[in-house]
Amino acid sequence: MQRVTCDHNLKRDIASESSESLREDCAPVANEIRLQSFDASQREAVLEIWRELQQKLGSTSLMCSADWTEIWLKHYHDSLTVQFVVGYHQEQVCGVCLLSGSKHHRIGPVTVRTLHMGTAGELHGESVCVEYNDILCEPRYRNEFVSELQKLILEQGDWDQFRLDGIDTEVNKTWPLFEESDSGSSEITIQTRVRDSRYFDLKHCRAEGGDILSLLGKSTRSNIRRRIKKLGEINIEWAETTGQAEDIFTELIDLHQARWEKEGLPGAFASSRFRGFQKDLITQLVPQQKVVLCRMKAGSQTVGCLYLLVDQNRLLDYVSGLASFEEVPSSGLISHYLCMNEAMQRGYDAYDFLVGEKRHKENLGKSANQLQWVVCERNRTIFRLRNIARKAKHLAKRIVRRP
Repeated sequence: MQRVTCDHNLKRDIASESSESLREDCAPVANEIRLQSFDASQREAVLEIWRELQQKLGSTSLMCSADWTEIWLKHYHDSLTVQFVVGYHQEQVCGVCLLSGSKHHRIGPVTVRTLHMGTAGELHGESVCVEYNDILCEPRYRNEFVSELQKLILEQGDWDQFRLDGIDTEVNKTWPLFEESDSGSSEITIQTRVRDSRYFDLKHCRAEGGDILSLLGKSTRSNIRRRIKKLGEINIEWAETTGQAEDIFTELIDLHQARWEKEGLPGAFASSRFRGFQKDLITQLVPQQKVVLCRMKAGSQTVGCLYLLVDQNRLLDYVSGLASFEEVPSSGLISHYLCMNEAMQRGYDAYDFLVGEKRHKENLGKSANQLQWVVCERNRTIFRLRNIARKAKHLAKRIVRRP
């Protein structure tokens, strides 16, 4: 398989060119996948063909959609280096992905250069926390595209760590990252962290009669019934317009920040980048029914406000603002249970709580997908010193435990 990478200088005027000329810049090689790299100045042209490929493929993960990527770049491009990689088979685009370079990670005083696939690599405290991260590619060309992409990444010398953030374990089967046969040595070490993304299967529940409570644990059922009875009539507001969504979002921010600041922590919306990213998602994606804002109120008391992403007819629990425990005990459990019921009636297939260690996720999420965070490290002195320090710390703990 052959890879062709065009000179960036030949593409300096691409921002003003049509997507068709972008495809024809390099002559295709029959029956082979070739890759072409573009920098941030060529963003508009690449996003145009990204949308065309997305439309061709139909069902696409939200986290690798052109809209998500474009909004993320709007708010984070100046804090990262950006590279687009487009794959071609014959004369047709067959795949596209984003690579983001970051210098935000440090080990002690040393800056670690990281390269991320997708919308990741932001400064700590500003991250959109991408999950179900992926490339956009025609399924029949995926393995070849990934294989060539790995070679391209390995050939780049400007990173110390390459990271895959929030990759579905099923997707990750097509990422045999930098094996010895690829690198030609043991210069690359790989660390993988696997986390559960718990979800409730709304489609199955609907087929079984639509009673969510009956599929939950006994103590969870009892707690939900007791809390709802105490609250009385609860109104569920599902935003149907952008204006309605923005109103719920404003209250969500207030509730979210109040909870975190009470614990002495900044909260997600302390970051103006993150806040701006979310506002633009609402403006652009609520009309497309790709973002959902939902609010639960008992009289004048808000129980909770939920911000959910719609990913291939699955709702993803992205961020929330909940009443304090003193005002409404188990506000998270009640808010999500009521939203799940509404989502099932509206025809969604699943309610995914994403990763995280919260009690309501365990109580309501009766199934789980697994997501992986993969870190590939080059042989660097700072990593060797870090590993020595870790081993010394582990040894010291073992010695202290001895009687």
